[in-house]
Parts: sequence; structure tokens; C-alpha cells
Amino acid sequence: MLNSKYNDKLTIFVISDSIGETAQRMIHATLSQFPDLHHIAIEKFAFIKSEEELIGILDRAIAKSAIVVTTLVNPDFNKVGSAYAQEKDIAYIDYMSGLIEFIQNRTHSEPILESGALRKLDEQYFKRIEAIEYSVKYDDGKHFTDIGEADALIIGVSRTSKTPLSMYLANKGYKIANIPLVPEVDIPDEVYKNKKMKVFGLTASPNYIMNIRSERVKVLGLSGPTNYNSMERIKEELAHAEEVFHKLNANVINTEYKSIEESAFYIEKFLIDESI
Repeated sequence: MLNSKYNDKLTIFVISDSIGETAQRMIHATLSQFPDLHHIAIEKFAFIKSEEELIGILDRAIAKSAIVVTTLVNPDFNKVGSAYAQEKDIAYIDYMSGLIEFIQNRTHSEPILESGALRKLDEQYFKRIEAIEYSVKYDDGKHFTDIGEADALIIGVSRTSKTPLSMYLANKGYKIANIPLVPEVDIPDEVYKNKKMKVFGLTASPNYIMNIRSERVKVLGLSGPTNYNSMERIKEELAHAEEVFHKLNANVINTEYKSIEESAFYIEKFLIDESI
């Protein structure tokens, strides 16, 4: 049986010669597999500049029985850190050097070994910022001018995840416009005229949408049934949406119990396949 001091609290040291963003993402992804862990302390040590500084942090890790996670690009730091960790029996995970070495051996390409290369303000970064700004502007049918610049148009009734999906794809560099569908409001002519626009229609079952809308009504402090979450109204909206999907030749995605990542994967795959 493990000693109780290891069960009561988990301490993780993140050590990087950049900001440590990569390691933090990996740690949070890993910790999501341990929902019963509540006493977690993550301490970050960024922009490591010397071997002495690294050894000092590792000594602190020993004192706190911490797991050490590193994303050190500097090969000298990696050698010193891993050797010291082995000597002192420190739980030490190096997220960078092993994969760098495998890629180098497989491709015979030389790594630049530059700290913070992930955060370089390159063309892809500016593309992503531009996509986010566009998607915010064209969210929820607020604008229609230059809607033809969108990489994709997402349409659907309220509470089918149009905005979260748009923002998720925007963060991956896609310009996304989205328009809510209600029977009383017509889709602008600009949309129908643009025959090249890639349109994705989001839908779900009436019961699923009613449940989500009912929760939304509660959050807003309202009580009792409203037109917004009535079954009759929802069925009317979904029927109207089906008509619009057909007119725009939309690719229909049922978002019921789907994560944003799942729906985004389908859309991105379609956009990539179309561009080839």
C-alpha cells in the first residue's frame, strides 16, 4: 500500500526554458483521468537560464516529494536534469527530448532547439487571430457583409452549439459565420446567392433541445414553460431548419450528446478534403 503522504496531496513541478505551456496542457489532460484527486498543487518554473537554477528546483522537488515534468529544449539542461533525477530518485518526466530524438532519427532533420518556438508570431498565428476576429463579428447573424469570406457557414436553431463550435474552429484558423434559424426571420439573399459557400446545419431531437432550453430558462431566473422551451415551438423551428438546410444544400450534423471537438472534427475534415 502506498504511504498516505503520497495519497493526501499531489505536487507537480513544471520546469521549462520557455513558459511551460506545453507541459501544463499535457498535465491537465492527464489529471482529467483522475477526477477523485482534489489536493493538487502545480508549481511552474519558467525561463530556466542555468544548470544551477535547474538543480536548485530539483532539490525543492525532493523536499516536496513532487513529480517533475519538463519541457526543456536545451539539450544540456536535459542531460543534467535527467541524470540528477536518476541519482536522487526523483519522479521525472521529460516531454520534449525523447520525441525530438525520434523525429530527428526518423527524418534526419536537425531540430532548431529554440525555446518558445511554439509561440512564434508566425503566419499561422496571425491567421488564427484574423479568424477569431471574423468569427466574433459574424456570430449569431450580427453581420452579413462579406459573409462570402467565411470558410464555412454554420446554421441551426437556438441551443445547437453554433457559437461554441464557431469559436473552436476559429481558434484553429477557420473563418466561421453562424446564423440562428427562426421561422419569422429569413436568411439574407447574400447567403443564397453564394453557391460556393460551405454550409453546415446543426440539429438535434426536440426533447434534447427542450431540455437544454429549459435549463437555460432556469439560469435566466424564469419559471414555468415559455414559448422558447415549448415542444410545439421547437418542432416548428426544427421543421423550418430542415427546409433551410435543403435549400442551402447543407451538410447536416446532429449535435445531440456530441462534444464540440467531435462536431469540429467532421467540419474540419470536410473543409480539408474539399481544399485538396
